[in-house]
Amino acid sequence: MYYTSNVYKMKFYNREKEIELLKKAVNSKTTNLVIVNGLRRIGKTRLISHVLEGKEYLYVFTPKDMSLSSFLKYANQEFSIPLFNSSLDFTRYIFEKYEYIFFDEFQNFYFIDKSIYSIVQKYFDEYRRKNKKLSIFVSGSSYSLLNKIFHDYSKALYGRKDIEIKLQEFNLKTCFGILDDLGLKKIEEKIKFWAIFGGIPRFYDMLELFSVKSFDNFLNLFFHSNIRSVFNEGKNILVSEFGGDHKIYFTVLLAIASGKTTLSEIASYFENDTNRTNRYITLLRKEYNLIKRELPVVNKRKAGIYKLKNNFIIFWFNFLKRYEYYIETENFQEIKNIFNKNFNQFLGKIFEEFCINFLKETKFFDFGFYGKQWGKFKGEKGKNIYEFDICAINKDKKEILFGECKWKDNCNPGKIFKELKDKADYVEWNKSNRREKFVIFAKSFSKKIKKNNLILYDLNAIKQIL
Repeated sequence: MYYTSNVYKMKFYNREKEIELLKKAVNSKTTNLVIVNGLRRIGKTRLISHVLEGKEYLYVFTPKDMSLSSFLKYANQEFSIPLFNSSLDFTRYIFEKYEYIFFDEFQNFYFIDKSIYSIVQKYFDEYRRKNKKLSIFVSGSSYSLLNKIFHDYSKALYGRKDIEIKLQEFNLKTCFGILDDLGLKKIEEKIKFWAIFGGIPRFYDMLELFSVKSFDNFLNLFFHSNIRSVFNEGKNILVSEFGGDHKIYFTVLLAIASGKTTLSEIASYFENDTNRTNRYITLLRKEYNLIKRELPVVNKRKAGIYKLKNNFIIFWFNFLKRYEYYIETENFQEIKNIFNKNFNQFLGKIFEEFCINFLKETKFFDFGFYGKQWGKFKGEKGKNIYEFDICAINKDKKEILFGECKWKDNCNPGKIFKELKDKADYVEWNKSNRREKFVIFAKSFSKKIKKNNLILYDLNAIKQIL
């Protein structure tokens, strides 16, 4: 059968490298297995469907809450295949009939019938030995379960994958290009949309679906219409990963979203039990891939801080989860008032991430790694802390970059530049033999100044580049 869907109205963007890799599997004459994983809404299904366009293939969506008998009935009705009584018969049939099989949300077989993984392995190995043409595409949103299925040495499908793609969010240029195509061309509005959606394609598709004309128009739709279904999206993403343990992990994520970014601060939500808290953090970082540990660019021996990796999850915790009482009671005017009061502050922190991504993508500076820098200097306790929104180093050239990000209008660049230069003295890295560079981002500047080692980016300058 061909898999088609009317859901995808928006044209296909980006993913050239991924498409090239997947086409190798499509054009292969032998048996191969391809994994595409990533967060919900990131475009896994659409990517594989795009690559298989024009091919006759079987699309198998795997619901989570089904018994085996219910799934086999569902497969009979949805895929026009015989009604089978076992996973063995079902798998054997589809392997024999199709050259291309696409299992969407493959990890959900874990809840339907775990034995199917051993059965897939059995026939996969058999077909590979016989050098038969068969391409199996697997996608899934549960990073932890897919990791267990394919990367645990004790599991049946360990070592079977030929290609694995961890689908990442769209970069800034692609997101802004989509917004341009949707007629949303104002740079300030683009940054606001990115602050909420990040690079998750499905959310931009939603803007087209609802014919959004501006950010204010989006807010009115968001808080007063069926677009409110997005309210549940953060919970859906997290429950799909954590299942029955989601409340524990929600607490950790909510703490981080609320600005509690050190181990001791997060542990205050768990009776100051740092060992227990550290276990949760390690799982969220390494197993679930939902948070990141950030170290200062210089002096990485520090303990570091923890941050959420996904803009929408940050937004969901700050505005939807935190104020879910107003959502449940349908007091949408109150939550809109809260949003209008707090969104600029929220944007200020997200803007820092935006600026770092901007520098990474534009490659204007010759630095391989961008991050933040913080530390202490000799002085009165509580007043002896410094911080840079942006920092980067080039060890070979002995160059260091310091930057400040201001989500404000009419910023005084001279004042900010002096503050950056003064703080730079606190950073103990090749102090006697280094070249310092500076960058300042703002919505707008009160005046322009020229310095050989300083670059200013206001919204107009960003718009010209993106």
